[in-house]
Amino acid sequence: MKADSPNFAIVHLYATGAYGSKHGLLQVGVLSLQKGNAVLREWFFNPEVAFGRSVQQLSKISREQAKSAPTWQEQKGEVQAHLAHFTHVFFFHERHEQTWLKQYLLAGMATPPVCADLALLSSFFLPHLNLMEIGDVVARSTAAQKKPASQPLHVALAALHTHLFQLLEVLLQKIPSTPENEYGEPTLFMQLLRQVLDLGSIFMGSAWRTLQAAAEHVETLEPLDLHWLTPPATRNVPVLPFHLRELFTSWLPTVPEAPLVKPRVDIAVASDGLIQDALHAWYKKYNLPERYAQLQYAQFCSKALTAKGTFVAEAGTGTGKTMGYLMAAAELLRLNPGRKVVVATATKNLQEQVMQGEIPRLRFKGGLHAHLRPAIVKGKNNYVCVSALLDLYDELVVQEKGTVREGLSWLYLVLRVHHTQGEVEEIPQNIKAILPDTYRLLTEANAQEVCVPKLCLEPAKCTYARHMEQAYAADIIVTNHHKLLQLPPKLTDTIQHCIIDEADQFPDFARSALSLNFNIGVLEARLLRPLLGTEKRKGFLTVVAERVAHHVETETSLLVLDEIDSIHRDCDTIRASGELIKALPIPGGEQRWQEEISLQEEGRWVKREFSADIEQALQELLTAVQFVAGKIDRILKLLKKPEDKTFSRLETYKEKAAEFAETLQKITSDFPARKWIHVLEKNGQNWAVCKMPYYLQDEMEKLQHVYPSLLFTSATLYVAGNTQYFRNQLGRQEPFEQEVRYLSPFNYEQQEKVHAVVPAFIPCYEHKMAQAQKQNWLQTSMETLLKCIVALNGRTLVLFTSRRDMEDAYRWLHPRLPAYDIELLKQEGTSLWEIRRFRQEEHSVLLGLDRMWSGVDFPGVTLSQVIVFRLPNPSLGNPLVAHRREVEGALFWSKFYYPASQHKLRQGFGRLVRREKDKGAFVVLDSRLVHTARMQHLKDELPVDLTPFRASDELQHWYLEELLPLLKLRTEWERREISS
Repeated sequence: MKADSPNFAIVHLYATGAYGSKHGLLQVGVLSLQKGNAVLREWFFNPEVAFGRSVQQLSKISREQAKSAPTWQEQKGEVQAHLAHFTHVFFFHERHEQTWLKQYLLAGMATPPVCADLALLSSFFLPHLNLMEIGDVVARSTAAQKKPASQPLHVALAALHTHLFQLLEVLLQKIPSTPENEYGEPTLFMQLLRQVLDLGSIFMGSAWRTLQAAAEHVETLEPLDLHWLTPPATRNVPVLPFHLRELFTSWLPTVPEAPLVKPRVDIAVASDGLIQDALHAWYKKYNLPERYAQLQYAQFCSKALTAKGTFVAEAGTGTGKTMGYLMAAAELLRLNPGRKVVVATATKNLQEQVMQGEIPRLRFKGGLHAHLRPAIVKGKNNYVCVSALLDLYDELVVQEKGTVREGLSWLYLVLRVHHTQGEVEEIPQNIKAILPDTYRLLTEANAQEVCVPKLCLEPAKCTYARHMEQAYAADIIVTNHHKLLQLPPKLTDTIQHCIIDEADQFPDFARSALSLNFNIGVLEARLLRPLLGTEKRKGFLTVVAERVAHHVETETSLLVLDEIDSIHRDCDTIRASGELIKALPIPGGEQRWQEEISLQEEGRWVKREFSADIEQALQELLTAVQFVAGKIDRILKLLKKPEDKTFSRLETYKEKAAEFAETLQKITSDFPARKWIHVLEKNGQNWAVCKMPYYLQDEMEKLQHVYPSLLFTSATLYVAGNTQYFRNQLGRQEPFEQEVRYLSPFNYEQQEKVHAVVPAFIPCYEHKMAQAQKQNWLQTSMETLLKCIVALNGRTLVLFTSRRDMEDAYRWLHPRLPAYDIELLKQEGTSLWEIRRFRQEEHSVLLGLDRMWSGVDFPGVTLSQVIVFRLPNPSLGNPLVAHRREVEGALFWSKFYYPASQHKLRQGFGRLVRREKDKGAFVVLDSRLVHTARMQHLKDELPVDLTPFRASDELQHWYLEELLPLLKLRTEWERREISS
């Protein structure tokens, strides 16, 4: 029976496996927050299934203890009876543990407690922390570090307790409250807070009152002064959610002015001895073993950065590439004050890893490079515009057009400005789920679209400008390949030294950065809908018409209204032209404009080209967009009232229309062209066109001119023992100034670390195979895939070249893996959560596409097997590949096609062994590697021999008798009692 007064607790679950009703839950911990008396209760249960080493290490529960423990059904009543004492509980949401909380802990209770999700509150109010799992909370908890407990469950509960205090402090003390409209009524901020808690609660309730009452009782471990809990009922405070115009200045820190040092013309070169001494100091600081290959590599990078020309260095897995080139850059900067180095990585994730992981370790206190000033440079689209946020504030709040949910989304964006200086790149899934309006508001406030310096209302507080100021003041700038080619001259003029990491991916990113793109969905969202309005929202043209009718003299008013009517007609033309392209019988996906499409006409198959239809529709659309820009300009000249905020917004829409028109004009101006690839992409109800460059040599010459010292580096730059394929991609004819290759220190064959096999009994895949043959191939492939995964009890990364294949595999595996207690994960977007979950949960399998072939790191037993579902041959339907085939003729196959396959297969192999002690299996399910002569060359890029198995029984015998003993998993297999 519930207590009459509020009673609070923190709940943490440690679960493993498939989380089914019979087994999976292993531990439950409940820490009560009764005033002056913290009580800890915990239970662990017999999971009714064998569990692996990772569970034993994390839970500190032996298999014998778990086997003798009661089952969930036997102790369910006791756990629920204890929880019934609490009116409210706080927990940290993790996907699978939340399933248990809902379905097995709270379900069936007569009066379950109200739940408040600390992960949701953290995502909303502390977005900079990016707490994705309980391990993140423990890692940053000083309480957990200062008070080590015998059980990890205790540590997690202590960390959650600390984090609850931090949240309370931010929620109720650091964020200014707002006045109450009427006595006893919650303020708007309190309404928003209650809304976010209610949306995240499993059981709805007055969550704000819950939090307020909870804070009064949370005084057991680390008491706080909570007299400020109740907001003062006074009107002498800023009105509405935040007094933004005053707070932004204090929220956005000023960039400290860096001393201006004019670099010397000559360069002081770090000797091999200085590089060696710097690396040895770093090894000593972190108690690391010396790496001879890393020393050689760092010394080469140092020479390349101080010489003129383009240099190439391949550093195999285990070399320590990132710290090697960073050490060389740091020594150059130490010896040459005033110089700058830019490091470009392939993806934003790698960019963050260098900035947040590697450089801080280089700048340790008392070290040679403690005063190194780093900065990160991302695209403008990663930031929110303060000026646009103020416009949204006026629209949603002052003009009272917004709902509470929209106000909550707006508040979230403001908090991101506060905590992340306006960065909005990674918005967590839980925020996406409860606040779908966030993305619409973000589109309207995105700096890439709306940040026009001459129209900015708050130039001193512009988030992107401040962000760039940090880069101007830095010594080492970290960016990505795409942004490298778009850095402003003000920055590039100060840099002479450039390192391009993951360089094997640079040609594709460079081509993307140099492309021109036009998307009809973006035009609709950023121009047409704001101008014309929707069923729920009045269009801006209507707002202007109403103001003109009441505030402008009659003759001018009539002229303006005529222009507005004409703009409406032009917008109808834009939409009609967009519908024409959408209606073309072209399949979804990407294809060149001139590509012939197969379709049925009068009962027979014919091939047709639709480039003329595309060009005509785009030309009509272009003309209409140009008319819109011109007519808005005429309205502005007629009104002559730039001081009026409503009218001044017209300037923004004129700029947008002109930008869309200019882009479309450039795309359509030179079709067809050998040096450009014109692409149409259809996706559902949306379509886009782009023009990408085919040749890159001119851009590479420009890059060399901007950065006289240019270093390309990667773990996979060589194919067939040379860099010819990489040079072909860049369009470079002559060799680089110097090329070096440092092989991986891991000797795979002598140490028998990796076994590579091909199930040759699987039918060969053919693109045009009959439906019955394709079904047989798919069924055999899936059955073999399942056996390989089950044999290793998860611990597997499966790499795909086709999203359709990945989705088919996910649907096939999803109902089957729970029987083996193996968790199934699939790449979704950036997949940050899935990547971290795969690292955390040993008995899991991750299905991945392009980005999983390179740039991800899974050291240890969590990845003991990499499976390639289909050989990574380039798709001949890809626009770039199709254009290459047309331009290069017979040379296409040897110059691009076969080397691309070899290169990607080698990248996939590189995912398996990341550390010296790693070992495992590399399995290629594509039997063409054995049976098809033109695929034989692929084996040459692998550092181990491939063993074919002609029958399923042979593959099974190899797993049981060779691989499992090598990985010391044979005992685990026998304990699982799986029928072979």
